[in-house]
Amino acid sequence: SLFGTKCAYLVPKGRIMSYLEQRITIQNRADALQKEILRSPHNPTLYNELGILLEKTGALEKAIHYYKEAIARDVKFVKAYNNIGVILYKQGRYNAAIEIFKLSLKADSQYPATYVNLGAACNKAKRYEEGEKALLHAIMIDEENSGAYANLGNIYNKMKRYDEAIIQHEMALMLDDRSASNYANIGISYKNLRRYTQAKEALQKAIMIDPYFVNAHFDLATTYFTLGEYEKGFEAYEWRFKKPEMQGLLKDLEKVLQKPLLTLEGDSMHKKVFLYTEQGYGDTLQFVRFVKLLKEKFPALHITLQVRAGLKRVLEGLSYIDRVIDRDEAIGDFDCQCALMSLPHLLGTSIDTLPTNTPYIEVFDGDIDLSLEGDRLNIGIVWGASSTGESYEDKVFSLAHFKPWTKDKDIKLYSLQVAGDVKEIQELGYEDDVVDLEEKLYDFKQTALAIEKLDLVITSDTSVAHLAGALGKEAWVILQKNADWRWGLEGETSLWYPSLKLIRQEKQGDWESAFKKLAIMIEERKTA
Repeated sequence: SLFGTKCAYLVPKGRIMSYLEQRITIQNRADALQKEILRSPHNPTLYNELGILLEKTGALEKAIHYYKEAIARDVKFVKAYNNIGVILYKQGRYNAAIEIFKLSLKADSQYPATYVNLGAACNKAKRYEEGEKALLHAIMIDEENSGAYANLGNIYNKMKRYDEAIIQHEMALMLDDRSASNYANIGISYKNLRRYTQAKEALQKAIMIDPYFVNAHFDLATTYFTLGEYEKGFEAYEWRFKKPEMQGLLKDLEKVLQKPLLTLEGDSMHKKVFLYTEQGYGDTLQFVRFVKLLKEKFPALHITLQVRAGLKRVLEGLSYIDRVIDRDEAIGDFDCQCALMSLPHLLGTSIDTLPTNTPYIEVFDGDIDLSLEGDRLNIGIVWGASSTGESYEDKVFSLAHFKPWTKDKDIKLYSLQVAGDVKEIQELGYEDDVVDLEEKLYDFKQTALAIEKLDLVITSDTSVAHLAGALGKEAWVILQKNADWRWGLEGETSLWYPSLKLIRQEKQGDWESAFKKLAIMIEERKTA
């Protein structure tokens, strides 16, 4: 069954031969099973076992074929149903997995592992109530099923029932205190309750049990960041390259990664360096400051930075980057490479040495016509975020929260929002009250030009916050209670951006409290 967070294993170099030997053993056993099937063609266990071996080799479609053959010979062979469902789950086909697990329950309604797997799939499909029901049923059948408690805790985390999640993960640990996943899961619950020291200890225990537990390393990194332990955080953050989400990009960069990694010693300081970006726009805008630090320390480096197309123009012309290209342009010749977000680790950055001088991004030319009203406070607003970003649903709020200022004669609102969330302007009937700039904001340079002209920016936790901070412009960032690590635990000031003010929810999901604070701040700003 599926037990909580995903655990990914690496093969250390010293064990390569034993790994190859294992593959040979699997193949030999598969060949033997083929012969046994010829002798006993009606035995479902043989087909199921062959499917398991094929799955281990990565031949997933063949594995599914043999699991189906097992079911064809015994329609109540629940292990085969579950094996198919687990493959679909791992492929991200969660709703399809749910249907398979339900078929398994029709074959045997008292098999607890099926309920555990169904609960895990429902969690990923955001069908939380359905998943809760399945997992409670699993516990009713088998009250000592550690996986049922673990997955129920994961669902309660998603439902923001954090105290209940802790109870379930404590039960899972009580039943199995040698499970790395159980420690990692309770670590996440501690983070959700802002008990970061306990979260750190739990994640460290998970890694002691399984040193190659990628997600535990990654979650520990963000916990270190939140606690201000930046050196440890940036070191642990290197584990992000082992996350499944990174593998597509690393495949695209396969030829780049064959070149040596940038080191800060010897003659490497006179070489051509290729830096690549890997995550969202905001991450690039936040971490490009380290390119400036790198260039200041080692001015002989020739630095090429590859970015997503929307960032190219706003970063061109900066004195500390010799060449900016987008991902469709030829890279050219270079001697060594490094990920942009690995520079802090390479430079040995701590919370005390974090470069915080702004602006480190400037717009040197260009113009944008906003038709500003000089006798009013001209405010740029953003209420959405990238829907592919982490914690999207918790970061964003409705444009309706700005309603008190749509008719304020002392204020004019300008939307810096792009993409899907812009539709709220029309849906709420704010066309005459909020100036929609989307057509003019075709890249981040245009947005930067707009920010430079506005009196103030008020934004959700999104790339515009990082852009305003990098430009050294006044901006207020409205944050969820459990904000991302880069905004710290508390307070109105930003460690990364001196020009920003942070407005935090009083409790998770409570935007009303944040906007009450905003109302007071706006009144003070109007009279300043």
